[in-house]
Amino acid sequence: MLRKKERVFLVTTLTGEPGDTPATGPMLGTPLKGPRTLDTDNDGNAFLVLREGNAIFQLDLGSNSMKKIAGTGNKSFSGDGGSSLFATFNGPKGVAYLRADNSLHVADTENHAIRKIELGTGLIDTVLGTGEEGDGPDCRPYDCQLNRPHGVCVFERVIYVADSENHRIRALTGAVT
Repeated sequence: MLRKKERVFLVTTLTGEPGDTPATGPMLGTPLKGPRTLDTDNDGNAFLVLREGNAIFQLDLGSNSMKKIAGTGNKSFSGDGGSSLFATFNGPKGVAYLRADNSLHVADTENHAIRKIELGTGLIDTVLGTGEEGDGPDCRPYDCQLNRPHGVCVFERVIYVADSENHRIRALTGAVT
């Protein structure tokens, strides 16, 4: 006798409704203002970028709760060297978690920059880009202009960036210790 084993797949909404996102709350039923990308750590957390909300949230997948960890919600380019909660973004789209130093790298798309959030201290800094639209040149990261970076990932201590409107993939070395 032959038996066919069927897989059953199930899709469940964890969070999200139209509207403004509060700073903290349960995941279920909480409004999300423009969710774009997620990345996870090894401790049961997901990190969510809200493009229209101009903020980054940490989702605790075990307790089904969420809290804002970066962004005021206002569109601007400020906050470097200070608390990520008081920083501003402009249409962020990508996020990458880096276990080596417990940080997030965020593609701050309309600010043409990659920002780093140190999760242990909550500090934020720009690690690539000038905040002005442009195309390079390949050089020091604070002098290299980007044009609407959308994606970011980290592999073996190199930060890779999808520099969307320049039609390039850029690699930033030396920024991860």
